[in-house]
Amino acid sequence: MALMYAFQAQFSDVDDLMREAAHGRLRDHGSIVIEESGRIGPLIELLAGAQQFPGEYDSISFAGAFASKVREAWATRKPFGGGFNDQAGVFPLAFENPVETCDSAWQQWLLHAENAAKNRGFPAALVASLVGALGEMQDNVYEHSGAAQTGLVAYAVTDRSFEFVVADRGKGVLETLRQNPDYAYLPDAGAALAEAIKTGVSRFPTASGRGQGFVQLCRSMVTDRAELRFRSGDHALMLCPTNDPLNGEQHSTHTSDLAGMTISAIWRAEAV
Repeated sequence: MALMYAFQAQFSDVDDLMREAAHGRLRDHGSIVIEESGRIGPLIELLAGAQQFPGEYDSISFAGAFASKVREAWATRKPFGGGFNDQAGVFPLAFENPVETCDSAWQQWLLHAENAAKNRGFPAALVASLVGALGEMQDNVYEHSGAAQTGLVAYAVTDRSFEFVVADRGKGVLETLRQNPDYAYLPDAGAALAEAIKTGVSRFPTASGRGQGFVQLCRSMVTDRAELRFRSGDHALMLCPTNDPLNGEQHSTHTSDLAGMTISAIWRAEAV
């Protein structure tokens, strides 16, 4: 009788599964069901890994409809989640930046994500700040990834949380920062992530004034109910910017290699 395992979609489980896939061992574990955890960030990382190691994920299935919708959106380049009652959605990115082309579909989708959060009772100023940071992260895909057409933006709203994810399968943070001679020395993606969240750090010269996107994201999340995860290459950086937006609690981990950059941000409502 074949064994079946169930895992919740948590980042730690996703890291373990990807590590097995990278070593060609994931198929040997039999059928695995990924159950919903209330987070979309881990699911999107896992689905990105499935694109990188497609044969290894044949035995993986997902509870709930969100993962299959993400897969379809990534494959067809068609967004979902902009309807009146939708509480989660994905917008796959195209070759051209939808902000620069004034894409009405992008504008409406983003406005719906913002309204969905406000309608659940999240403070309007906070939501506007987070959506602004999301837009900065989306723009970073076009600015730095070298493969914007692989990117996507996602959101999910519940009564207790507002989460968004921006992901791509491009160059990744290490290769990007090494284009700047000031950061050519960086040894690995972990060191690159630690630098990338600092003010003015980018592939462009410091005098250019670039490299503000991550800082804006961190500042918009300054609260003890916020959590950020940056994953690129073989490292992930968790950041809880509780007081100082750039020097909050940080935890870097070595993971299996995943192309590109994935940023997951969640803000949780205060417990009643």
